[in-house]
Amino acid sequence: MQGLVTLDFGNSHPHAGLFQKNQADWQLIKVCPWNELSIYLGQLSLTPDNSSMVLAEVKSRDEELTPHQHAGFLVTRVKEYWRGTKFAGMPVNYAKTLGEDRLIQAFYCFKKLKQNILLIDAGTYLTMDVITSQGFEGGYIIPGVDKYFSSFSSGEQLKSVELDKSVAHTLPHTTSEAMRDSYFAFAALAQKLIGDHKIERVLLTGGQCAIWKHIFDKLEVSVVVQEDPTLIHWALHYWMTTQIEPL
Repeated sequence: MQGLVTLDFGNSHPHAGLFQKNQADWQLIKVCPWNELSIYLGQLSLTPDNSSMVLAEVKSRDEELTPHQHAGFLVTRVKEYWRGTKFAGMPVNYAKTLGEDRLIQAFYCFKKLKQNILLIDAGTYLTMDVITSQGFEGGYIIPGVDKYFSSFSSGEQLKSVELDKSVAHTLPHTTSEAMRDSYFAFAALAQKLIGDHKIERVLLTGGQCAIWKHIFDKLEVSVVVQEDPTLIHWALHYWMTTQIEPL
């Protein structure tokens, strides 16, 4: 048995993916919060002798990572291979400030899916990135749904209004609907990107991707819309096993 641990250190909610290879097939056995990793390493018998780690890092957590390194785990970091204008053969039309999570997921789309992709990662902050045969073309960052709704709390007459997340595309008729459904305006940006870049597939990931699936269901767009909450882990796995080491 061979293992690989994929680490996503985003802006918040760091988590790990635990893969096992039996014969020729890799399986993602578990995705767990970072603070539960040690439990599942033990349960799955993933040790420094049979497993390594690969890390995409937006927010550094070196102090938390150090005990695993001291235990003997080899950690491969995406940032050590990111030079700016290209990444593993993918052209990157973006500044070096591009987050490693966006970079590695774009690489997966570029190399494996080989379509014009609108990649929406709906986390604490939401990113909309365009990946085509020309590589990573660029993208937008907007508040995630929780951040967006929490912004209303500074309004004296708005902070007491109860909100749910059943975002609708019809014209609102109450204050709570007007606040809630204003998030649907970001769907117009997605629609424009789909048209401008001849998008063939919309790929949704992140903790709030179900909300965006609901939004796209209401839009009834003509392109394929696919949810993949574990994309970051499969992207790290793909990069590690095809570009770094044929595990």
